[in-house]
Amino acid sequence: MLTTRAPGKVPATPARRAVARFCEAQEDRVSPDDGWLLDTPIAHRGLTGHNRPANSLAAFEAAADAGYACELDVQLTRAGELVVVHDYDLAALTGAEIATAELTPADRQRLRLQGTDQRIPTLSEVLERVAGRVPLLIELKRPALTLNFDLVEEVLRQTTDYPGRYAVESFDPLLVAALRVAVRKLPPRQRVPVGRIGGLLRTAGPLTRMVGRSMVSNLVTRPDFLAYEVDAFPSGLTAWWRRRGVPVIAWPVASPEREMFARQYSDNIVFSGYRPSHGQRLAS
Repeated sequence: MLTTRAPGKVPATPARRAVARFCEAQEDRVSPDDGWLLDTPIAHRGLTGHNRPANSLAAFEAAADAGYACELDVQLTRAGELVVVHDYDLAALTGAEIATAELTPADRQRLRLQGTDQRIPTLSEVLERVAGRVPLLIELKRPALTLNFDLVEEVLRQTTDYPGRYAVESFDPLLVAALRVAVRKLPPRQRVPVGRIGGLLRTAGPLTRMVGRSMVSNLVTRPDFLAYEVDAFPSGLTAWWRRRGVPVIAWPVASPEREMFARQYSDNIVFSGYRPSHGQRLAS
């Protein structure tokens, strides 16, 4: 939680000014508690390592134990489960030729992640395991742009009673728009930041890549923060939004050297492959 100190006792560093601008700009949307978006390094799909594959309970447990926020990917299956999976098919992840949307509860219990003892978790399992110890950055994913927003409704329903802070984000501008509408309907103390992901998006489809690179939809959806691919920096677009009080989070940052590069253009990082220093404010 952010705290206010008496004037003159603590120097007004660039990082503290950035947090203050963020809270002031977002006063009618989110709680001041969400300053973690600027100063808590975020572990990409958990703190991965030996027997801790990405998006596994073991990876999230390790990140929470180390005090890092966690980024995770959520998809809605036809069976109605919110599963924590990045890919739209499970071949590379589990060796099974199954589309993520077609994953059944029985399949989820049977399959293992990348030869480990870890299985595909549900969002509710992650929420229970992390239990509010660290913030969560939840990315909503779906295989195609549609007007079906069941994913949005289910994520917000399951996180209603979560005891910790969290934020939601998506590449999909329609999901971002739906999230903004849904979050505005929540009581003020339950509102959470809504973010838009963008960047070079080399592996995305042509339409997603074009929309994601231009971020033109942000003029309508007005996200609370941006998550932007580190390889796309420097970016005049993200600089324009930062000047207007919208924080930018660089992803994925894979080394201390890339972190130093990201410092020049972003307010925080989503990291993997190394452990950044705690409390290291990127705006300083």
